[in-house]
Amino acid sequence: MTYGMSQYQNQSGTYLPPREVEAMAFRHVNDLLSKAKTHSDRQSALSANLKLWGILLQGVQRVDCPLDEILRKDLTTVGTWSMRYANVALNSDTSLKALIDINEDMIEGLSAPTPVAATPYGASASTEGHMAIQMVG
Repeated sequence: MTYGMSQYQNQSGTYLPPREVEAMAFRHVNDLLSKAKTHSDRQSALSANLKLWGILLQGVQRVDCPLDEILRKDLTTVGTWSMRYANVALNSDTSLKALIDINEDMIEGLSAPTPVAATPYGASASTEGHMAIQMVG
């Protein structure tokens, strides 16, 4: 391994928390979606949105995912809806605003400070008083 590669491995991921990296990914995709004026740009932006949500859903569906069950189900619902909507938009002139709005909600959630009494990885959180969301449309 070269010196540069070893230094990159030592330093990669040490500056930003994972939630901020995820928020940055959603910001990037929203930037692409909002600036897509040509058919090619639109296709690229929608493909990036599909890829981002696909990666997120893979992580949420892992057995060792540290998120509580309600949040996992909600993210699966939102992600599946977003991917279906993006697939429809790939073949039509459907507005991209709904995708941008969902991604903005994700950015806000990822950027919010974590609660002081956050549940540690692997522990199950109480779901009393929590309700799952439903996507319509």
